[in-house]
Amino acid sequence: MGNEVRNLSPESQENFFLRFFKYFIPWKGDGISEIIRKIIFMLSIVLFAASLNELTDFLKTDQVELNYVQNIVKYEPDWEDDTVNLDGVDADTGEREETGPSTDNAKGERKVQKWAKELLERNEEVVGWIKIPGFVNDDGDEYINFPVMQRKFTGDIDACNDYYLRRDIDGNYYESGSIFADCLVPIDKEGQPDDIIIYGHHMRRLGTSFTHLAEYKEGVNFLKKHPMIEFNTIYDKNEKYVIVSCFVAASNESQDDVAVFDYWRYRNFDDGDYSFEKWLDNIRKESWYSCDVECTADDDYITLSTCSNEVADMRWVIVAKKMTAKDNLDLIVDSYQERPDSEIYFPKIWRDVWGNNKKYLGWSY
Repeated sequence: MGNEVRNLSPESQENFFLRFFKYFIPWKGDGISEIIRKIIFMLSIVLFAASLNELTDFLKTDQVELNYVQNIVKYEPDWEDDTVNLDGVDADTGEREETGPSTDNAKGERKVQKWAKELLERNEEVVGWIKIPGFVNDDGDEYINFPVMQRKFTGDIDACNDYYLRRDIDGNYYESGSIFADCLVPIDKEGQPDDIIIYGHHMRRLGTSFTHLAEYKEGVNFLKKHPMIEFNTIYDKNEKYVIVSCFVAASNESQDDVAVFDYWRYRNFDDGDYSFEKWLDNIRKESWYSCDVECTADDDYITLSTCSNEVADMRWVIVAKKMTAKDNLDLIVDSYQERPDSEIYFPKIWRDVWGNNKKYLGWSY
C-alpha cells in the first residue's frame, strides 16, 4: 500500500490562472506547433472582438435609422384637418375652397398648404409628401411614407442632387438618406416639372427609403393590390397618381448596346430630344406590365427611381400619372396585365445576366 501511494502523481499546485494563461499564451518551453496553435487562437479572439464591436455599432446604426423613420412619419399630413373641413370650408376664413392646387388669383401664384407649415419650419427645402397607402409592414405602418426634399439648384446638378443622398431632413448624416426630387426644375409657387423625378435609396435588409419599391417586381398581382401613389407638393392636397409603368433601366451608356433611355432627363416635355411621345413610347416598351390608362402631355407625372440590385448599378423605375376625373381606378386595375418577357425591352447589361426575362430576388436583395 505504501508503494502504491508513493507512485501516485501529486496534484499540480500551480495557480489556476497561471495554468490558464500557459494553455492559451506562448510560454517558455513550448514547441513550434504549440506556439502556432496559441498565436492562431489569440488572433481569433482579437478578430471576434473586433467583429462583435462592429456588429454592435451596425445594430445601433440600424436602430437610429428606424427611430428616424418613426419620428418623421409623425409629420404625415392629415388632409381632413387641413385648409378645408369636411364641408369644404376654410377653418380660418370661412371661405369655401376646392381640393387640389391652390392659387392666389391676384398674382397667379400657388399658395402653400397648411399641412406643410410645420415641415417647412424644420427645413424650407421640403417640397412635398409621398405615400403608398395600404402598403404596410406587420405593425400597420406604410413602407413608403415620407417628406420629399428638393435642393435649390446652384449650377451643379450633381452636387445638388447628391446633397440628400446621405442626409436627413435636418441635414445631418443619415445612411438611408432622404427622399428627394430632381433639383433642376424647381417645385415652387410658379409651377413644377411635367414629370417630377423622385429618388430614394434601396437599403436592402434594412427596408427604409425606397427599398420596398422592389416588390413591384413580384408580379402583376402585387401591382393590382397597390396601384396608386399619393403625392402632394406643398401646394397640393389629396392628389393621387396611378401607376402606368414599372421597368429596369440602364444608368449609363456603357450598359446598353443602343442609346440609353435617360428617363431622368424628361423633366419638361418638349418637341426635341425629350418629347412626350418619345418618353411615352419608352416607358411602355420597357414596362413589365401593361394597362389601359390614357396619358397625354397635359397630364402631370411622377417617376420614382431607386437601385435595382439584380444587376450592378441599374435602376428600378416606377412611373405614375396624376389621376383626373376621367380615370376610374377600378377599371385601371382590371386592365393591368403581365407582359410576356419576349415583348419587354431589357438593357444589354440585364440580358447578359438574366436573359430577356424578368427577375425578382426579394425586396431585401
